[in-house]
Amino acid sequence: MSQEIKIGLIGAGKWGVNYINTIKNAEGVSIKKIACKNLKGKESLFQDYEITDNWQEVTFSSEIDGIIIASPPSTHYEIAAKSIRNGKPVIIEKPLTLNLKEAQLLLELQKKYQTIVKVNHIYLYHPLYRLLKKKIRNKANLKSIYTLGGNYGPFRRDISSLWDWGPHDLSMCLEIIGENPSIIKAEFEKKDFINGVESSNLKLMLNFKSGEYAEINIGNLMQNKNRFLKINFEDCSYIFDPINYKEIREIRDYEVNSDVKSINNNDLELKKSPLEILINEFKDDISKGNSSPSELNLAVNIVDILNKVEEILKDQ
Repeated sequence: MSQEIKIGLIGAGKWGVNYINTIKNAEGVSIKKIACKNLKGKESLFQDYEITDNWQEVTFSSEIDGIIIASPPSTHYEIAAKSIRNGKPVIIEKPLTLNLKEAQLLLELQKKYQTIVKVNHIYLYHPLYRLLKKKIRNKANLKSIYTLGGNYGPFRRDISSLWDWGPHDLSMCLEIIGENPSIIKAEFEKKDFINGVESSNLKLMLNFKSGEYAEINIGNLMQNKNRFLKINFEDCSYIFDPINYKEIREIRDYEVNSDVKSINNNDLELKKSPLEILINEFKDDISKGNSSPSELNLAVNIVDILNKVEEILKDQ
Protein backbone atom coordinates (compact mmCIF):
# COMPACT_ATOMS: atom_id res chain seq x y z
CA MET A 1 0.00 0.00 0.00
CA SER A 2 1.33 3.44 -0.88
CA GLN A 3 1.92 5.96 1.87
CA GLU A 4 -1.01 8.04 0.67
CA ILE A 5 -4.37 6.30 1.08
CA LYS A 6 -6.22 6.10 -2.25
CA ILE A 7 -10.01 6.28 -1.96
CA GLY A 8 -12.71 5.14 -4.35
CA LEU A 9 -15.98 7.08 -4.05
CA ILE A 10 -19.25 5.50 -5.15
CA GLY A 11 -21.95 8.12 -5.53
CA ALA A 12 -21.43 11.79 -6.43
CA GLY A 13 -24.62 13.34 -5.12
CA LYS A 14 -24.81 15.84 -2.25
CA TRP A 15 -22.92 13.69 0.25
CA GLY A 16 -20.52 12.46 -2.39
CA VAL A 17 -19.59 16.09 -3.09
CA ASN A 18 -19.16 16.66 0.66
CA TYR A 19 -16.62 13.82 0.72
CA ILE A 20 -14.84 15.19 -2.33
CA ASN A 21 -14.48 18.66 -0.82
CA THR A 22 -13.35 17.29 2.56
CA ILE A 23 -10.74 14.94 1.12
CA LYS A 24 -9.34 17.72 -1.08
CA ASN A 25 -8.07 19.40 2.09
CA ALA A 26 -7.06 16.25 3.98
CA GLU A 27 -3.48 15.07 4.39
CA GLY A 28 -2.34 11.59 3.44
CA VAL A 29 -5.52 10.66 1.59
CA SER A 30 -6.90 11.35 -1.88
CA ILE A 31 -9.71 10.24 -4.18
CA LYS A 32 -8.43 8.01 -6.96
CA LYS A 33 -11.65 7.01 -8.72
CA ILE A 34 -15.33 8.04 -8.62
CA ALA A 35 -18.25 5.88 -9.72
CA CYS A 36 -21.42 7.72 -10.60
CA LYS A 37 -24.49 6.23 -12.27
CA ASN A 38 -25.57 9.50 -13.89
CA LEU A 39 -22.59 11.35 -15.37
CA LYS A 40 -24.67 14.23 -16.70
CA GLY A 41 -23.69 17.47 -14.98
CA LYS A 42 -20.55 15.88 -13.49
CA GLU A 43 -18.22 17.14 -16.22
CA SER A 44 -16.14 19.18 -13.77
CA LEU A 45 -15.08 15.98 -11.98
CA PHE A 46 -13.41 14.63 -15.13
CA GLN A 47 -10.67 17.24 -14.77
CA ASP A 48 -9.39 15.89 -11.45
CA TYR A 49 -10.58 12.29 -11.09
CA GLU A 50 -10.97 9.01 -12.90
CA ILE A 51 -14.73 8.69 -13.50
CA THR A 52 -16.76 5.59 -14.30
CA ASP A 53 -20.44 4.69 -14.40
CA ASN A 54 -19.63 1.14 -13.20
CA TRP A 55 -19.20 0.94 -9.42
CA GLN A 56 -17.73 -2.57 -9.64
CA GLU A 57 -14.64 -1.08 -11.28
CA VAL A 58 -13.99 0.69 -7.98
CA THR A 59 -14.49 -2.37 -5.79
CA PHE A 60 -12.09 -4.47 -7.93
CA SER A 61 -9.40 -1.83 -8.48
CA SER A 62 -5.98 -2.78 -7.10
CA GLU A 63 -5.17 0.95 -6.87
CA ILE A 64 -7.91 1.57 -4.30
CA ASP A 65 -7.13 1.27 -0.57
CA GLY A 66 -10.61 2.09 0.73
CA ILE A 67 -14.12 2.80 -0.55
CA ILE A 68 -16.75 5.37 0.44
CA ILE A 69 -20.32 4.35 -0.39
CA ALA A 70 -22.44 7.48 -0.80
CA SER A 71 -25.04 5.95 -3.11
CA PRO A 72 -28.81 5.61 -2.36
CA PRO A 73 -29.57 3.42 0.71
CA SER A 74 -31.23 0.71 -1.39
CA THR A 75 -27.86 0.06 -3.07
CA HIS A 76 -25.74 -0.06 0.09
CA TYR A 77 -25.90 -3.80 0.70
CA GLU A 78 -24.86 -4.95 -2.77
CA ILE A 79 -21.98 -2.48 -3.04
CA ALA A 80 -20.76 -2.98 0.53
CA ALA A 81 -20.94 -6.78 0.29
CA LYS A 82 -18.88 -6.76 -2.91
CA SER A 83 -16.36 -4.33 -1.38
CA ILE A 84 -15.94 -6.40 1.80
CA ARG A 85 -15.51 -9.64 -0.17
CA ASN A 86 -12.80 -7.88 -2.19
CA GLY A 87 -11.03 -6.91 1.02
CA LYS A 88 -11.74 -3.20 0.69
CA PRO A 89 -12.25 -1.09 3.85
CA VAL A 90 -15.47 0.90 3.54
CA ILE A 91 -17.37 3.88 4.87
CA ILE A 92 -21.11 3.45 4.33
CA GLU A 93 -23.50 6.37 4.50
CA LYS A 94 -26.41 6.05 6.91
CA PRO A 95 -28.70 4.21 7.01
CA LEU A 96 -26.55 1.10 6.70
CA THR A 97 -29.35 -0.75 4.87
CA LEU A 98 -33.14 -0.57 4.74
CA ASN A 99 -33.77 -4.01 6.26
CA LEU A 100 -32.33 -6.06 9.10
CA LYS A 101 -31.45 -9.16 7.06
CA GLU A 102 -29.08 -7.23 4.80
CA ALA A 103 -27.55 -5.41 7.78
CA GLN A 104 -26.88 -8.71 9.57
CA LEU A 105 -25.35 -10.22 6.44
CA LEU A 106 -22.92 -7.30 6.21
CA LEU A 107 -21.93 -7.87 9.83
CA GLU A 108 -21.29 -11.56 9.10
CA LEU A 109 -19.16 -10.60 6.09
CA GLN A 110 -17.19 -8.07 8.11
CA LYS A 111 -16.38 -10.69 10.74
CA LYS A 112 -15.48 -13.31 8.11
CA TYR A 113 -13.15 -11.08 6.10
CA GLN A 114 -11.97 -8.90 9.04
CA THR A 115 -12.52 -5.80 6.93
CA ILE A 116 -12.75 -2.23 8.23
CA VAL A 117 -16.37 -1.03 8.07
CA LYS A 118 -17.38 2.41 9.28
CA VAL A 119 -20.92 3.81 9.07
CA ASN A 120 -21.37 7.56 8.79
CA HIS A 121 -23.64 8.38 11.69
CA ILE A 122 -22.13 11.82 11.36
CA TYR A 123 -22.86 13.23 14.82
CA LEU A 124 -20.85 10.46 16.46
CA TYR A 125 -17.85 12.20 14.88
CA HIS A 126 -18.82 15.69 15.98
CA PRO A 127 -16.09 17.08 18.28
CA LEU A 128 -18.67 18.59 20.66
CA TYR A 129 -20.50 15.29 20.97
CA ARG A 130 -17.18 13.60 21.73
CA LEU A 131 -16.48 16.23 24.35
CA LEU A 132 -19.87 15.44 25.86
CA LYS A 133 -19.05 11.74 25.98
CA LYS A 134 -15.80 12.47 27.82
CA LYS A 135 -17.66 14.66 30.31
CA ILE A 136 -20.24 12.00 31.18
CA ARG A 137 -17.95 8.97 30.95
CA ASN A 138 -17.72 8.43 34.71
CA LYS A 139 -21.15 9.73 35.68
CA ALA A 140 -23.80 7.42 37.14
CA ASN A 141 -27.58 7.66 37.48
CA LEU A 142 -28.48 8.51 33.89
CA LYS A 143 -32.23 9.02 33.86
CA SER A 144 -33.35 10.01 30.39
CA ILE A 145 -32.42 11.41 27.00
CA TYR A 146 -34.47 13.83 24.92
CA THR A 147 -33.68 14.61 21.29
CA LEU A 148 -35.05 16.86 18.57
CA GLY A 149 -33.70 16.44 15.06
CA GLY A 150 -35.15 17.49 11.74
CA ASN A 151 -35.87 20.24 9.26
CA TYR A 152 -38.37 21.27 6.62
CA GLY A 153 -37.27 18.66 4.11
CA PRO A 154 -35.59 17.00 2.45
CA PHE A 155 -38.51 15.26 0.75
CA ARG A 156 -37.11 12.08 -0.74
CA ARG A 157 -39.01 9.52 -2.79
CA ASP A 158 -36.61 6.68 -1.99
CA ILE A 159 -36.48 7.02 1.81
CA SER A 160 -38.87 8.16 4.53
CA SER A 161 -38.19 10.79 7.18
CA LEU A 162 -37.87 7.95 9.73
CA TRP A 163 -34.92 6.44 7.87
CA ASP A 164 -33.49 9.80 6.89
CA TRP A 165 -33.45 11.43 10.34
CA GLY A 166 -33.81 8.51 12.75
CA PRO A 167 -30.26 7.09 12.49
CA HIS A 168 -28.73 10.33 13.82
CA ASP A 169 -30.65 10.43 17.09
CA LEU A 170 -30.67 6.68 17.61
CA SER A 171 -26.92 6.42 17.11
CA MET A 172 -26.24 8.94 19.88
CA CYS A 173 -28.82 7.49 22.28
CA LEU A 174 -27.70 3.88 21.86
CA GLU A 175 -24.02 4.78 22.16
CA ILE A 176 -24.61 6.78 25.34
CA ILE A 177 -26.88 4.25 27.04
CA GLY A 178 -24.92 1.25 25.83
CA GLU A 179 -27.79 -1.14 25.23
CA ASN A 180 -30.80 -1.70 23.01
CA PRO A 181 -34.32 -0.72 24.14
CA SER A 182 -36.55 -3.37 25.66
CA ILE A 183 -39.74 -1.48 24.81
CA ILE A 184 -40.32 0.60 21.67
CA LYS A 185 -43.28 2.88 21.03
CA ALA A 186 -43.80 5.32 18.20
CA GLU A 187 -46.40 7.71 16.86
CA PHE A 188 -46.87 10.29 14.14
CA GLU A 189 -46.86 13.88 15.35
CA LYS A 190 -47.63 15.32 11.91
CA LYS A 191 -48.20 13.92 8.41
CA ASP A 192 -48.48 15.59 5.01
CA PHE A 193 -47.75 15.14 1.31
CA ILE A 194 -45.15 17.55 -0.05
CA ASN A 195 -44.53 17.43 -3.80
CA GLY A 196 -46.25 14.07 -3.84
CA VAL A 197 -43.97 12.67 -1.15
CA GLU A 198 -45.37 11.38 2.14
CA SER A 199 -43.64 13.37 4.89
CA SER A 200 -43.90 13.30 8.66
CA ASN A 201 -42.73 14.25 12.13
CA LEU A 202 -42.40 11.32 14.52
CA LYS A 203 -41.97 10.62 18.20
CA LEU A 204 -40.11 7.48 19.30
CA MET A 205 -40.28 6.40 22.94
CA LEU A 206 -37.69 3.89 24.13
CA ASN A 207 -37.44 2.14 27.49
CA PHE A 208 -34.29 0.30 28.54
CA LYS A 209 -33.87 -2.60 30.98
CA SER A 210 -31.40 -0.61 33.07
CA GLY A 211 -34.13 2.00 33.69
CA GLU A 212 -33.29 4.76 31.24
CA TYR A 213 -35.84 6.34 28.94
CA ALA A 214 -35.31 8.12 25.61
CA GLU A 215 -37.74 10.33 23.73
CA ILE A 216 -36.70 10.93 20.12
CA ASN A 217 -38.43 13.58 18.03
CA ILE A 218 -37.54 13.59 14.33
CA GLY A 219 -39.01 14.59 11.00
CA ASN A 220 -38.97 16.64 7.82
CA LEU A 221 -41.96 18.87 8.58
CA MET A 222 -40.28 21.12 11.14
CA GLN A 223 -40.17 24.88 10.67
CA ASN A 224 -36.40 25.11 11.23
CA LYS A 225 -33.39 22.84 11.32
CA ASN A 226 -32.97 21.22 14.74
CA ARG A 227 -30.17 19.15 16.23
CA PHE A 228 -30.68 18.96 19.98
CA LEU A 229 -29.70 16.30 22.51
CA LYS A 230 -30.35 16.63 26.24
CA ILE A 231 -29.03 14.05 28.70
CA ASN A 232 -30.61 14.10 32.15
CA PHE A 233 -28.75 12.72 35.16
CA GLU A 234 -29.97 12.72 38.74
CA ASP A 235 -28.04 15.88 39.59
CA CYS A 236 -27.74 17.76 36.27
CA SER A 237 -28.34 17.81 32.52
CA TYR A 238 -26.05 18.23 29.52
CA ILE A 239 -27.06 19.76 26.20
CA PHE A 240 -25.52 19.11 22.79
CA ASP A 241 -26.92 21.65 20.33
CA PRO A 242 -24.32 22.34 17.61
CA ILE A 243 -26.67 24.59 15.63
CA ASN A 244 -27.07 27.14 18.44
CA TYR A 245 -24.04 26.61 20.70
CA LYS A 246 -20.31 26.13 20.17
CA GLU A 247 -19.97 24.38 23.50
CA ILE A 248 -21.65 21.75 25.66
CA ARG A 249 -24.04 23.27 28.18
CA GLU A 250 -24.31 21.88 31.70
CA ILE A 251 -27.46 22.68 33.66
CA ARG A 252 -27.44 21.94 37.38
CA ASP A 253 -31.12 22.65 37.97
CA TYR A 254 -32.72 21.42 34.78
CA GLU A 255 -36.24 21.97 36.08
CA VAL A 256 -35.84 25.74 35.87
CA ASN A 257 -32.90 25.92 33.42
CA SER A 258 -30.78 27.86 35.91
CA ASP A 259 -27.08 27.69 36.68
CA VAL A 260 -25.95 27.08 33.08
CA LYS A 261 -22.27 26.27 32.61
CA SER A 262 -20.44 26.15 29.28
CA ILE A 263 -17.97 23.32 28.69
CA ASN A 264 -15.31 23.64 26.01
CA ASN A 265 -11.92 22.11 25.33
CA ASN A 266 -9.52 23.57 22.79
CA ASP A 267 -7.41 20.40 22.86
CA LEU A 268 -10.15 18.55 20.98
CA GLU A 269 -9.69 20.68 17.86
CA LEU A 270 -13.31 21.76 17.90
CA LYS A 271 -12.92 23.59 14.60
CA LYS A 272 -12.61 20.31 12.70
CA SER A 273 -15.75 19.15 10.94
CA PRO A 274 -17.24 15.73 11.77
CA LEU A 275 -16.51 14.59 8.22
CA GLU A 276 -12.85 15.57 8.57
CA ILE A 277 -12.64 13.49 11.74
CA LEU A 278 -14.32 10.51 10.05
CA ILE A 279 -11.97 10.65 7.05
CA ASN A 280 -8.88 10.93 9.28
CA GLU A 281 -10.00 7.97 11.40
CA PHE A 282 -10.74 5.92 8.28
CA LYS A 283 -7.27 6.71 6.94
CA ASP A 284 -5.68 5.75 10.26
CA ASP A 285 -7.70 2.52 10.50
CA ILE A 286 -6.53 1.51 7.03
CA SER A 287 -2.91 2.33 7.86
CA LYS A 288 -3.01 0.38 11.13
CA GLY A 289 -5.26 -2.46 9.94
CA ASN A 290 -7.95 -1.88 12.55
CA SER A 291 -11.14 -3.89 11.97
CA SER A 292 -13.34 -3.58 15.06
CA PRO A 293 -17.02 -4.49 14.40
CA SER A 294 -18.33 -2.10 17.07
CA GLU A 295 -19.50 0.60 14.63
CA LEU A 296 -21.19 -1.96 12.40
CA ASN A 297 -22.86 -3.60 15.41
CA LEU A 298 -24.35 -0.24 16.35
CA ALA A 299 -25.55 0.34 12.78
CA VAL A 300 -27.23 -3.09 12.69
CA ASN A 301 -29.04 -2.34 15.96
CA ILE A 302 -30.26 0.96 14.52
CA VAL A 303 -31.66 -0.77 11.43
CA ASP A 304 -33.40 -3.29 13.72
CA ILE A 305 -35.09 -0.51 15.72
CA LEU A 306 -36.10 1.42 12.58
CA ASN A 307 -37.67 -1.75 11.14
CA LYS A 308 -39.64 -2.25 14.37
CA VAL A 309 -40.78 1.37 14.42
CA GLU A 310 -41.90 1.03 10.81
CA GLU A 311 -44.08 -1.94 11.80
CA ILE A 312 -45.59 -0.02 14.71
CA LEU A 313 -46.43 2.94 12.46
CA LYS A 314 -48.21 0.77 9.88
CA ASP A 315 -51.24 0.62 12.17
CA GLN A 316 -51.47 4.42 12.57
